Amino acid sequence: MPMTHAEHEKKLKSSAVCELLPLRDLPNGDNVMVRTNGAFVAGYELRGILAYFATDTDRNQTKSMLEALFRSVPDVSMRLQFRYEISEHLGDLLDSYVQQHRSEQSEVTALDAHRLRMWMEKEHNGFFFENRLHVYFIWDPRIHAKLYHSMQQNRKLGGFTVSQKKAIQRTRKEHETYLAEFESILRGIEGSMEGANLGPRRLSTQDLFEELKHSQHPTRRDRRSFVPGEEMLEYRSAREQATQASILNETETYLNIDGYLYSVISLKELPDATFPGMLQNFSTLGFPVVITGQVVIPDQVKVLKSYKKRLQKMTAAQKDANGNFKSNPEAEVAQAQLIQVQREIISSSLKTAKLSLSVVVRTSQPAVTFADLERSERDLANRTQEVLNAFTHMNGSKAVMETIAKRRIFLGTLPGMSEADKRDQDMLTSNVADLVPVEMPWTGTRRSPLILFETPYRQLIPFSMFDPDLSDANGLLMAKSGGGKTLAAQQMLLMAARANPLISILERGDSYQPLVELMGGEMIEMSLDSNQTINPWDLPQGETKPSNDQISFLKNLTRHMLGENTPPDLDIDLLDSVLLEAIASTYKRCGAKTSNPVPLYGDLAAELAHWQDRDRNQKINAMAQMASTKLRAWVDDGPYARLSDRPTTVKLDNPWLYFNVEKLKDDPRLERAMSLLIAHTATYRASGLSGRPSIVLLDECWALLESPILASVVVQLFRTARKRNASVWGISQTPEDFVGTSNRPNEHGAGIVKNATTKIIGKQPGDMTALREHVHLNETALNQIKTFAHHPKKGHSAEFLIAIGEKAESTHSIRIVPSAVDYWITTTYARERGYRKWWLHKHRQLPLIEAYERLAEQYPRGLAEIGPLSVELSGEMQEALAQ
Repeated sequence: MPMTHAEHEKKLKSSAVCELLPLRDLPNGDNVMVRTNGAFVAGYELRGILAYFATDTDRNQTKSMLEALFRSVPDVSMRLQFRYEISEHLGDLLDSYVQQHRSEQSEVTALDAHRLRMWMEKEHNGFFFENRLHVYFIWDPRIHAKLYHSMQQNRKLGGFTVSQKKAIQRTRKEHETYLAEFESILRGIEGSMEGANLGPRRLSTQDLFEELKHSQHPTRRDRRSFVPGEEMLEYRSAREQATQASILNETETYLNIDGYLYSVISLKELPDATFPGMLQNFSTLGFPVVITGQVVIPDQVKVLKSYKKRLQKMTAAQKDANGNFKSNPEAEVAQAQLIQVQREIISSSLKTAKLSLSVVVRTSQPAVTFADLERSERDLANRTQEVLNAFTHMNGSKAVMETIAKRRIFLGTLPGMSEADKRDQDMLTSNVADLVPVEMPWTGTRRSPLILFETPYRQLIPFSMFDPDLSDANGLLMAKSGGGKTLAAQQMLLMAARANPLISILERGDSYQPLVELMGGEMIEMSLDSNQTINPWDLPQGETKPSNDQISFLKNLTRHMLGENTPPDLDIDLLDSVLLEAIASTYKRCGAKTSNPVPLYGDLAAELAHWQDRDRNQKINAMAQMASTKLRAWVDDGPYARLSDRPTTVKLDNPWLYFNVEKLKDDPRLERAMSLLIAHTATYRASGLSGRPSIVLLDECWALLESPILASVVVQLFRTARKRNASVWGISQTPEDFVGTSNRPNEHGAGIVKNATTKIIGKQPGDMTALREHVHLNETALNQIKTFAHHPKKGHSAEFLIAIGEKAESTHSIRIVPSAVDYWITTTYARERGYRKWWLHKHRQLPLIEAYERLAEQYPRGLAEIGPLSVELSGEMQEALAQ
C-alpha cells in the first residue's frame, strides 16, 4: 500500500512485536511466565460455567461461588485476566476423531471419509467455531511484599540498588521463595475455582508458550517446543521465540497483523444493572472474537476513603454559597449510589473491584491484494458495529472503539500480558461476577470423540456413549413421528461403527434395512415363511457343555412353545423338572455324536416321547409324552419348524444383526417364543464375552415394552449393560412410551429411565409433564424443545436436545447433519425410499457403496426440494419397482 515518506519514517521507528511483549522468561519446569517487571503469571484452562440451559436459581448460585473467587484474591498485588476466545477452527478435534477409528470394514471407512471431507470443507470456509476459556493470574511479588510482609523480610530481599545487573536479575533462591509463595496463593484460588465449577486445568510451561504464540495468529499452529535461550546454539530469548506475527500497518481504526485486520472495543459506560449471562450474546455473533476481562481488587481501606471524599463533594454540590439546599439531580443520584455502595461494603463481605472489559474483533481471511483489503475493511467495520450493538443490549451499557490506544490494549489481551489500561470501571465483586466471560457451551466428551454433532452455535462437539465420565453407556432417543429420530439413530450407528462394535437392532419395520445391507449384516425377518433359523440349542464357541443359564433359557422357551395350560391338571413345577432333566439328557445324548453334536428341538421331542421316569412313575411319563405331542408344531414339518428345528443359518458373530419383528404380532404363540429367542440372542451379543463393545438398538421401544417377555428383558439389558461394555438405546416417540401416564404408569419405565444417562430429545408437541418429572428437564430446556421445527429439513438437518444426566451443565442443543451419502442410506422419506430402490436396482452391477456415492453426487440434498423427476412422471420407476 503506498505511503508518504513521513509515514515510512514513522514505521521504521515503531517497535517490533518482540519488543512490545512484556515477557522476560519462561523458567523450565516452574509452569509460570515471568514478566519484565518481575511479576509471575500462572495460567489455567477452564471448562467454564456451563449455564446455557441453567435456571435463574442455578445461575445465581454459580454467581455467588464466582464472587467468592474474587474475594480470595490478594488485594492490589494480583491481576486476573479472563480470556474467552471464539476462533474459526476445530483445533485437533478431527485428528482425535480419526484416531478413534478401529474398524477395518471398507464401507465404514468410505463413509467416514465423506463425513471428514464435509467437516474439513466447512472448517476451511470458517463455519465451525472453537470456544476456549483461560484465566491468568498475574502476581507482582514486590507489591505483595510491601503490603503483606514485615520490614525485616523486605530488607532480606534487598531494596534500591544503583547496579543495573542487580536491578534486572533475581537470584535462584529469591525466585524460589517468591514462587513458593505464589504457589501457596494459587492453591487457595484453585479451591475457589473448583467450588465455582469452573473445571480448572493448570497450564504447563509449554502450554503457556503455545497459547502466547497461537493468540497472535488465527491460523498458524506452530508446535515447536520452548527451548531455554542458554541451551540454543545462538541465544534466543523467550519473547523472541514466542513472537509469531508482525504488525504490518496501523491506521486510526484497525491493526493489520499479517494481513488480518483487528479492531479493539472497550467498555466505557457500565450497564444500569447486571445479571448472570450478560455476555452470552457475544457467543452468537457469528465471527471470531476475543473477550478479555481484567479484574483487580484494590486496597479496600483506600477505596472507602475515596468514597467518603466523593460523598462529601456530592453533598457540597447540593448546597449554595450560603449553605442552603439547591437542586442538583446528578449530585443527588451519585450521593445515593455512594451511600448504598458503602453500606454494602461495610455490612457484608463484598469488595470493590476494578474491571476492564475489552473485545477484539478480526477479519476471517488475510488481505493480500487491494481488493482484499477493501473487502476486509468493510467486513471489520460491520463486525465492529455488531459488537457495539451487542454492548448496548447489555442493559444500556456503552462501548467505544479504540483509536490511539488500540495497539497497547490489544497487546494487553494476549495471554498473561494484561496490565493497567486506564479502562478500569469501579464496581462491586457481585457485579464483576456478571461481567467476566466465564459462561461456555457444553463441549462434549473431549477425551473420546467417537461421534461428532453440530450445534446451533456452529460448534462440532464430540460424544461417546462409552466415555468413562458417563455412569453408563445407555440412552433414550425420543421425537415425534417424522421428527428425525431414525435418521439420528442411524447417523450415530454409522459413526459408532468405527469402534468395531457388535450392533444388534430390533425394530418393527424395515427402516434400517438399507444400512444393514450396505454393511453386509444379517437381516432376520421373524415370520413363518422365513428361511432363516437361529437354533436356540447352540452353545458359545469353544464350549461343549451347556451352562445352567442355557438350560434354564431352553426350559422357559419350551414352556412358551407348549402353551399356557400344559398340563392343565398337574403342577407346573413338576413339568419344569422334567423339562430340565430332558434338556440336559438331550445335550448329553447328541454330544456323543460326531456328525450333529448340536441338538435340535426334534431331538428334545424324541427324548420326551420315549421318556422313562427313574421311579417308573407313569403319570410323569404320560406328561412327558404329552409335551412331546405339543411340540409337533415346532419340529419336523410343523408350521413353526423352520424357525426352531433347523441348524442355525445366521452368522451371530456378524458385526451387524438386524431383527425385523413386524410379523410376529400376527401369531401370539409365535410372538412369545420368538421374542424370548431374540432377547436371548441380543443379551448374549451384549454380554461382552467377545471382548468388543456392543450396541443394542431397540426402535419403537413401546412395542417391545408391551410384550411381557421382552419388557423384562429390555429392563435387564439397561440394568446390566454397564458391566458388559454394552450400550442399549431405546427409541420411541414420547417419554410416556417408557414411563406411562399418571393414570396408567409403566412398571418398567423407572428401571429404564434411571439406567439411561443420555437422553436425546427431538420435537415434542403437547404436554411436557413427563419430561419435567421423569427426565428432570428445567423450563429453559423445555422451551428449547418447543422451538424445534415441527419437521426436520429433509436433506439438511434435524434438531435435538442432548441431556447427560440430570444437570443443566451437560445439556445442549445439537443438529444431526448427514453427509450426502449418509443421507441417502438413512432416509425414510417415502419418495426417496422408492427412488433409492429403483436407483440401486438400475445400478446393481456396481458395488453398493459406489452406487450410493453416485446417487449422492447427483442429488446431494435428496428430492424434497426437487420437483417430480422424469422417471417418476413416466411411470418407469413404478414399473421397475412392481417387477
